[in-house]
Amino acid sequence: MNTGTVSVRYARALLRYAEERSEAEKVYAEMRILAGQLRAVRAIHERLADPTVKDTDKCRLLETAVTDGKSMLSESSAAFFRLVVGAGRGDCLLFMAVSYQDLYRRRNGIVPVELITAAPVGDERRTRLKQLVNDVEHGKVEWTHTVDPSIEGGFVLLVDGYRLDASVAWQLQRIRKELIEKNNRII
Repeated sequence: MNTGTVSVRYARALLRYAEERSEAEKVYAEMRILAGQLRAVRAIHERLADPTVKDTDKCRLLETAVTDGKSMLSESSAAFFRLVVGAGRGDCLLFMAVSYQDLYRRRNGIVPVELITAAPVGDERRTRLKQLVNDVEHGKVEWTHTVDPSIEGGFVLLVDGYRLDASVAWQLQRIRKELIEKNNRII
């Protein structure tokens, strides 16, 4: 079975279960943290895939990855981890967490917006960009800001799957491509 199909089915089931228990918002926050941890820490994947590690230890690892031992994991997420690990689907957890986030956002009218800049941006500029997006988008806007020096300058704005790329790196790439095309026509 396709990983995407499996992930969406598990995510739908988790969303329904969390809504029944009135924990959907908390689970959403936990799935955001889990997705970030799974992307950042390769060792979590290795432990989940290791057949010598007990299921209880895998669930404890996931709980620690989400809470850092500072807060309690929601019962919905704990039950979900037990179900997924017990079914041997730990390798799909990142896809499940991302699918849950997508489903939750759609259901609650949340628009994800990510601003990527080459250097930290001042509050005034960030506020102006937020206001521009809020004027265009209807619903709740969920902002994230990342600094990525590889774009060399400018910014990239990702709004619900759409990309506005005003980065220096993209402009240099476009100029390079145009020069190569012109050079190939001359030869």
